[in-house]
Amino acid sequence: MTAAVKNLYGVFPIYKPSGCSTSSILKMIKSNLGTDRIAHSGALNNYSEGIMVLGVGKAVKYVPVIREHTRMYLVRGVLGVATNTYDACGDYSRVSPYKHVSEDFMREALNECYVGKIEQMPPVLPSFRFLQKSKLFESRLVPREPSAVTINSIEIIEFEPPYFQLHVHSVGRVYTSTLVNDLGEMLDSAAHLTHLCRVSQGDFGFREALHFYDWNEETVQNNLYLPSNDPELNKPTQ
Repeated sequence: MTAAVKNLYGVFPIYKPSGCSTSSILKMIKSNLGTDRIAHSGALNNYSEGIMVLGVGKAVKYVPVIREHTRMYLVRGVLGVATNTYDACGDYSRVSPYKHVSEDFMREALNECYVGKIEQMPPVLPSFRFLQKSKLFESRLVPREPSAVTINSIEIIEFEPPYFQLHVHSVGRVYTSTLVNDLGEMLDSAAHLTHLCRVSQGDFGFREALHFYDWNEETVQNNLYLPSNDPELNKPTQ
């Protein structure tokens, strides 16, 4: 480990592409930077993409603070079919009519039931095929306790049944697959999540995010944000 790596201190946003796991990305970045002292502010599933904020060095202690910052998501779903994991990774669990669902009907349900402080049941973990035949997968299907989440707003930005897309603005974590599954039930239909993109977390968005070709010591060092006393994060003077 070089002296420069030892002195890495701060947080930096990255863009996580779809098709890879959060753990594999962390493993790659730890290897590139030559340090294990890295933590993330909220995982994204394999099929999801978007902004993740990482803390390095002593700044890992600020990661829990960043987890509570606002987040914005683009959420894609499909009506008429529910899955056992609430997303496209699972098996069909229910098929229901959806032609009675209008955009106004969906908007009314979202505003009445999903904006503000609500309780959500954490979703079942994605049903990867190699886990379906194991006891490990069965253990992950055990229901968990509901969690309190805060959703500031939800907007419908696309509605072409059975497909729809939502813009979700939350404070801290929100279970988007649970939201889509429950929305299908509220509409007397069924639904599951097909794609998720985290557009921003706190003040970090795509403009600030480092892509995989930037996950090296020099680029990270030049793009670290330092915690201030707020404890908001400000870009250091270069």
